[in-house]
Amino acid sequence: MSAPGSPKMSGQKITLPSRPAGPPQSPTQTRSPSDGAAASGAAPAQAHSNFPPSLGYDPGRTETRAPLSHEERVGKRLDLPADAYLKADVGSTFASRSGFNTEGNSVMVSVNQYPVTRLANMDVSQYDVALSPEPTGGVVYDKVWKSKKVQQKLASVTPKPWIYDGRKLAWLAQAVDEMRIMVDLDEENGRKPKPGAEKKNVFYLTIRPTGKVRLMSLKAYLEKKAPWDNHVLECMSFLDHLLRQGPSERMTTIKRSFFHPSMPSYDLDLVLSAYKGVYASFRLSQNIKPIGLGVNVDVSNQAFWKANTADKMMKYIINVYGGVRKLPGMQVLNDQQVTDALKPVVRGNTLEPSEAFRAIRRLKGCRFTLLHRPEEKKEYKIKGFAFDKTGKIGGKDGMNSYHVKFNWKNNGTEKLISIRDYMREKYGKALIHSAGWPVIETTRAGSFPAEFCNIVSFNQYNFKLSPDQTAAMIKFAVQRPAQRKNDIAASVKRLDWANDKYLKAFGVTISPDMARTEAKVLKHPEVFFEKKTVRPMNTGRWDLRGAKFIEGNKQPLGLWGFFAFNSCVDMQNIKSFCQAFVPAYKAHGGKVANPVPGIVNLQCNPGTLMDCVNFHMSNIFKANKRYPEIVFIVVPDKSAHVYERIKKIFDCRYGVVTQVLQAPHVKAANAQYISNVCMKVNAKLGGQTSSLTATKAKPHGFFSRPTMMIGVDVSHASPGSDMPSIAAMCASVDRDGYQYRAAVETNGWRSEVLTNENIETMLPNFLKTYKQKAGCEVEHIYYFRDGVSEGQFAHVMKQEVAAIKKVFKARHNNAPGKDAKVTVIVATKRHHIRFFPDKGDRNGNCEPGTLVEKEVTHPFHYDFFLNSHHALQGTARPVHYHVLMDEIKAPVNQLQKMIYHQCYTFCRSTTPISLHPAVYYAHLAGARGRAHEALDYGDNPKVPEPVREKVNNPDGLVGKVQQDASTYSSEFKKNNPPPKLTRMPGFPESTIHDTMWWV
Repeated sequence: MSAPGSPKMSGQKITLPSRPAGPPQSPTQTRSPSDGAAASGAAPAQAHSNFPPSLGYDPGRTETRAPLSHEERVGKRLDLPADAYLKADVGSTFASRSGFNTEGNSVMVSVNQYPVTRLANMDVSQYDVALSPEPTGGVVYDKVWKSKKVQQKLASVTPKPWIYDGRKLAWLAQAVDEMRIMVDLDEENGRKPKPGAEKKNVFYLTIRPTGKVRLMSLKAYLEKKAPWDNHVLECMSFLDHLLRQGPSERMTTIKRSFFHPSMPSYDLDLVLSAYKGVYASFRLSQNIKPIGLGVNVDVSNQAFWKANTADKMMKYIINVYGGVRKLPGMQVLNDQQVTDALKPVVRGNTLEPSEAFRAIRRLKGCRFTLLHRPEEKKEYKIKGFAFDKTGKIGGKDGMNSYHVKFNWKNNGTEKLISIRDYMREKYGKALIHSAGWPVIETTRAGSFPAEFCNIVSFNQYNFKLSPDQTAAMIKFAVQRPAQRKNDIAASVKRLDWANDKYLKAFGVTISPDMARTEAKVLKHPEVFFEKKTVRPMNTGRWDLRGAKFIEGNKQPLGLWGFFAFNSCVDMQNIKSFCQAFVPAYKAHGGKVANPVPGIVNLQCNPGTLMDCVNFHMSNIFKANKRYPEIVFIVVPDKSAHVYERIKKIFDCRYGVVTQVLQAPHVKAANAQYISNVCMKVNAKLGGQTSSLTATKAKPHGFFSRPTMMIGVDVSHASPGSDMPSIAAMCASVDRDGYQYRAAVETNGWRSEVLTNENIETMLPNFLKTYKQKAGCEVEHIYYFRDGVSEGQFAHVMKQEVAAIKKVFKARHNNAPGKDAKVTVIVATKRHHIRFFPDKGDRNGNCEPGTLVEKEVTHPFHYDFFLNSHHALQGTARPVHYHVLMDEIKAPVNQLQKMIYHQCYTFCRSTTPISLHPAVYYAHLAGARGRAHEALDYGDNPKVPEPVREKVNNPDGLVGKVQQDASTYSSEFKKNNPPPKLTRMPGFPESTIHDTMWWV
């Protein structure tokens, strides 16, 4: 079927020349701000003839594009089981649930999952959607699909509604023939082409049937009658788009969430606003009686750039992020201060962007409209801000509206004109604020001055929030369970499933009521100290009054130091704190041989801290022939870069454990604070806080064979940073899994799976230490993995477990029968499942030990949700534990009890923690590993630019010419592994590796 007015094509293939490339643009010029941006990929007009214009492509070809890749089939918005991500080259069978817990007390809870009560037994027709010529941007697909011509054509074929994924696929509840429709986007928008001008926005839409989505395939998988395959995946992909089609027409879609201006919002600061949205996603359900499918609905909190003119946003961003020293009492910089802050920085023979300029680059990707063309509804996207490191354009002033010029064709004449002058002559608009600021660049529409660009609502903020922004976001996001439950119910009403024409057309019905399920409350453990036993019960809290650690520090504290940063506390404050700390530590079971530390005042700035510390540590070593066992360091505030600087110096240069204290707490010397410090100090000096049994000699009974608990976490750099990933592995080295050791190292560039090199380097040392302390070899391993998505489960099984097995074989020289049994458990908190108990704690949360194995879990995989902690604020988020592989085969009751009880053994807490300690320790160690990155302090992007400048250029001379410290180039990352972390000294120089140095 051909569209009216389209050229007739014979069956014979024709070959047409490719579209000619446009003329190259001069690097010193940009396109006019008044140029209308043609849709990308549009074909140029051909020379005049009596025939229809050539299309520049063959619309008769059926191979319009390559088949969908595996990743495209899986998608990013679905909560899919791990089976969905298995490829032919990654074969794996995940552990199946052997039964449910039988020991806990039964309670009923509501869960924020809404059961699908009806799924029609039908085949859905699937269609391939293609545009010719192929556009470079996805937005053109959406414009063409929503055009009047296409919608009228679709309505004329069938009254049934279409589902469209915005790019390549469409679905319909009936079969129709192939359609081809010609769409002129200029005509759609009422833009008339100039006489003789080429038509740039003409596209041919092809809708071609490609097959059927058989919904019975999904039912067969849920009932374990068929394996996961592409048919099941196609069902889930279709259902996901079906769920979103209606809401996306009324609200803004961000990943799996929907937002609307009427939803609650909160200003985080001058530049950011937070909105509460609606999260909705299909999930497989253990309860297969109705369907085995549910919709997870939750409150979603997201930070967005505020809607404002770009010049004001630039000014505010520099005020918040730009590193500019503001005058006392000033909230916003004036125009001249902004102009000066945005000017390039001279580095030798080149120019570098200032910190203020790098700060405004955060606006890249934001959508905006044009204030000087109010009749135009089109949205543009910020590609960047003009910058020329050679200085040829604009020199030291930068590429601002005075210096960026283009050839303006006007009334048959052509002249070179600056953007500033063009705005005045063409639109009568004078630049008041931003004439001296860098102009905004777009991909295809030229450049614009900032004050005529209006940034629209719901531009997502994709960077790490600052501490102040994080505090404001938490204040906005935190909700008690009752409020969250009400907001979720309101979100379901907003989604309006009962009146959704798309759900009705495809025979899908979703219950408007939350699912209810049985939960188990596991028995709470007793926590043993020396001569004291605490029974937290359902409160989930205890205190250290009268409690002695089950094991104190191995060597009495003899040589220790107390360093104060720039006299943030005086000598008397330090002495008073020490006089309170020493007896408190002794009362808790610590051993102190020398109650008086060496006190040092560090008179330095962050840049000279290393030299200052080196001076004093050298003097200590000369006097004592050794370094201190621990150094307390008092800092004036929570400055993260100073903290990391301190940790790197002492960890990596001296191998000395440290305890950083904040000055206000030292001055107050509060007894509870000191007890908390005692727990951390005791762990760092080799002690153990508490136990699950009355004595260390009595085992807790969870291990039938010598067992090691391993936790692994791979963390990535914050959004916007190109720093490498860091892997942390923590392993228990005693018989009962209380004391851990850690190793950290870089792990590729944003690579989630632990490298073989890291496993083969880290694990042998832990096995050796276990043998030394426990007197036997490890036979069982519980391998807890954090931060792994379902798409990586198979890779963990294939790569990481295989590497662990290889290490064991190498340790035992491939002797038969010496291979350890491994149980792999993934623990994640990145989900939207919440519990609402009929009877909760005083805040309305589930009490610690609440276990849910039904309704929100997989139909047959071995997974469960456990709420092990007492939530102090907000709604508790349970941890989702997924057993991928189970060679140890501990009974279900015992495995779940072990995980829960061990959450009470975290060395620095008087509450059960939310996550198994092996994983929690790995997370802490990975965060510390960031401080060990092999960067000079003056090159570290986390250090404010004025501080880096003092380090790199202490005398005000021209600093060293170097790459922007915030990134490794893409070319470097392509051809090089990341640099290794700075090493900590080993034995005999230091025993830091044999401590819990990271807690």
